[in-house]
Amino acid sequence: MGAGSDGDATTIDRISGQQPLLAERIGPDRIEVAQFVPPPELAPFVTQIYHFRCEESVVRDSQPAALGHLVFFIRGSGSLRFEDGHVDHVHPASFFGPGTASAEFDLSGPMEDFGLALSPLGIVALTGKPAPVYSNRLVDASEIFGEGIAKLAKQFAEGRRAGTLSVREMVEQVTRFLLPFRKSVPSSHIGVIREVIDWLSGEFDPDVEAIFARLPMSRSTSTRLIRHYFGSSPKQLMRKYRALRAATVLCDPDAPPEARERIESLFYDQSHMIREIRHFTGRTPGALESDDTKILRIWLSKDNYRELSAYPG
Repeated sequence: MGAGSDGDATTIDRISGQQPLLAERIGPDRIEVAQFVPPPELAPFVTQIYHFRCEESVVRDSQPAALGHLVFFIRGSGSLRFEDGHVDHVHPASFFGPGTASAEFDLSGPMEDFGLALSPLGIVALTGKPAPVYSNRLVDASEIFGEGIAKLAKQFAEGRRAGTLSVREMVEQVTRFLLPFRKSVPSSHIGVIREVIDWLSGEFDPDVEAIFARLPMSRSTSTRLIRHYFGSSPKQLMRKYRALRAATVLCDPDAPPEARERIESLFYDQSHMIREIRHFTGRTPGALESDDTKILRIWLSKDNYRELSAYPG
C-alpha cells in the first residue's frame, strides 16, 4: 500500500498508543477518511488528527459548526461559504476557528487534506488570540504561524505527490512545528475549560444556569472567559452541541427508537428541531440521510465527541 492508505493507520497507532477514532471509506476508492487520537504532547491542544482523500472531481457538502481546525490542503482547491454569505478560499495551510453556524464547502478534486481539530485550549494557546477572532472565517495559517507553515505545507504536498511521505511523518513534523507556539494559559482558565466541558458532557440539553453555578466568578466574567476559549456564549454552546448531538443520533443507523424520541423531546416542536439542526449542520434532519451528506455524516459520527468526554486538560 502507498502512503495515505489503510497502512498508515497502523503506523499512527504505534506512535499514539491508541486505535484510530474512525476509519471509513465511502464508495469504491472514492472517499477515504481516517481519524486518529493525537500524540500525547499535542493532546491538550488537539482533539483529533484526520487524513481525508477523495478522488471525485467535485466535493460539496456541509461543515458542521464545531471546533477550530488547522488543515493542510495537499491536493485540490476550493472555498468555504459561511452563514453570512462571505466566501473564504482555502490555502495550502488553512486555519478556521470554532463555528457558530454551519458552512458550505465547494472543493475541486481530486482532494487530499491532513488536518487537526483544535481543542478550546489549543485555539488560544497556539494562536495567542481569543477564539472569536477566527470564528466563522478561514485564513491563511501563515498569518498565525509565519512562513514556516507554508514551507511545511509545500513539503507535505511534494512528499505525498512523490510517495515518499507517510501520514505518520506528517504527524511527527506538524507536532514538532506546533509545540514551540504553545503559550501559557492561567490554571484558573484551564479550570473553566474543564468545567464547561463537563457541563456540556453531562446531558443532551444542559441547563445554561448550571454552568454559572459551577464557576467561582461572576456571571459576566464567566461568559467572557467561555466566549474567549469556545468562541460562543454558554447559551450558544448549549444550542450548538444539542443540535450536533441530535444530528449524530439521527445519523446513527443503530440508534434505538427511544433515543430518537428523546432527541425530539429536547426541542419545542418539530419545526424548532429542524431549524436548529439545519443551522448548526447545514442540513435538515430528513436530508442527513441523502447521498450528498456522506462527508457530513462522517464528521457527525458519534466517535467524534472525544473533546467533550475526555478533555485531557
